[in-house]
Amino acid sequence: FVWSLWKRLQVANPDLTQAVSLVVEREKHKAEMRDRKVLEILQFKDQMIEELEQKVVAQQQEMNSLAQKRTAADDQSALMKELTALREQMVNNSQELKELKMERRRKEEEERQVVLALEKEKEGLTSCCATLRADLEEKERQANRQQEQISAAQTKVKVQ
Repeated sequence: FVWSLWKRLQVANPDLTQAVSLVVEREKHKAEMRDRKVLEILQFKDQMIEELEQKVVAQQQEMNSLAQKRTAADDQSALMKELTALREQMVNNSQELKELKMERRRKEEEERQVVLALEKEKEGLTSCCATLRADLEEKERQANRQQEQISAAQTKVKVQ
């Protein structure tokens, strides 16, 4: 086609209108062929889609019936599992409660021992404070006597 078109244009007075018409006609023909092929492909794909949709609907119906059967069986199984889990939880909670009670008793006993130890320590500190106060009072008396003796000695020194 290209060769024949080139030959037509190489003549002395080429008919451009006829050449353009030939090119347009050829392109139209190509486009129609392409459109026809695309249309055939689309029609084939539409048929395939319809078949697949029918298969999907059939499979969904089958899945729904199986799901209903399974749900009925699972409900009973789930109830049994839930009952078992609740029993286990009750046993665990009872054990935890016992452990908490024992821990509370142990802590109360520890607190009592700490209170007794603190009271004994308080008594010891109280007696220590009383001893220190007595020592302090004695030291103050001695300091006062020494101060008096110093004052008397200074007075004597001044008199002489």
